[in-house]
Amino acid sequence: MSVYGPPSAFLLVGGRNISSDTFVLDETLENLFEETHGLGDSWEEQLPVGIGRILLEATGGIYNDATDRIVDALQEKGETKQLVAYGFSGPTEDKDVVLLDGTYAATWKRMASRTGLTKAHATHMINSQYRRGLIIHGLTAEGADGTSAASVDLNNLNRPDYGITSSSVASPTVITTDAAEHNLTTGDVVLIQNHAGATPALNGGNGYPVTVTGLNTFTIVENVTVGGTGGTYKVVSLRGAEGHLHIPAITLGGWTDVVVTIEDSADDATFANYITFAGASAVGAEKVIEATVCNRFLQITWTWTGAGSGESVIPFVGIAET
Repeated sequence: MSVYGPPSAFLLVGGRNISSDTFVLDETLENLFEETHGLGDSWEEQLPVGIGRILLEATGGIYNDATDRIVDALQEKGETKQLVAYGFSGPTEDKDVVLLDGTYAATWKRMASRTGLTKAHATHMINSQYRRGLIIHGLTAEGADGTSAASVDLNNLNRPDYGITSSSVASPTVITTDAAEHNLTTGDVVLIQNHAGATPALNGGNGYPVTVTGLNTFTIVENVTVGGTGGTYKVVSLRGAEGHLHIPAITLGGWTDVVVTIEDSADDATFANYITFAGASAVGAEKVIEATVCNRFLQITWTWTGAGSGESVIPFVGIAET
């Protein structure tokens, strides 16, 4: 388990980066319950209704009414639709991010003291699906047309490993899992680790697309001549994804806009367009949903439209499974 300090936390609302205006970021996830006891019952009974609620609290930040800072982002929003991205392990590539898109209502407080700076306190009840994903591009400024310095690996998503019982002598080989149900879907890509005895070895590499053959069996395209036992598998693809783009800062320098694209790859060598966002020309945020399978390795590209010079943009991009 990693330990994170306050500098690791970040918060973006509608493209505005208000991390430096926020002293404390408090996340509460709540499953809603409904009373199910009847008249005459002596004990209270409640059952979950399958609905969640997110309470996000930004506490004690500096009251900053500059353009696109905390007041612009949070004050007097009422009930509005907002894209929100936040996390606790740092706003850099390969780190966890929570991506929200929903209606939220804000409680806003302004607090002044005689011996200190005026503070801002905001509490938000967010009505949204909770999407935990991965940062593809962090809060780094970019200039001319370009591509990510390095790809991001979906193996870094916080997903569980599942046990393997055996691999069969066959082509394709049959993988039998420890669990009674593996919950895989044909087309999922799995990474196998610590599987012993198989020839050829099935561990590592870029992963294998699976074909589901039973509740606890699937095949991978590999000619196994000696079967193996043990080890684990982990899903390293997405069955469909939503990409979030936040633009906290942009200088056009005469250009019309900048187009940001998420590209994916199965082998970390050949990349193809997966999600393309609309051209951005101002601070803001956008979400795009893609239903097809997202491969394991990801990067972004950015391309300026028109003509200009002195351009700069911070394209914060995160992705999560739908």
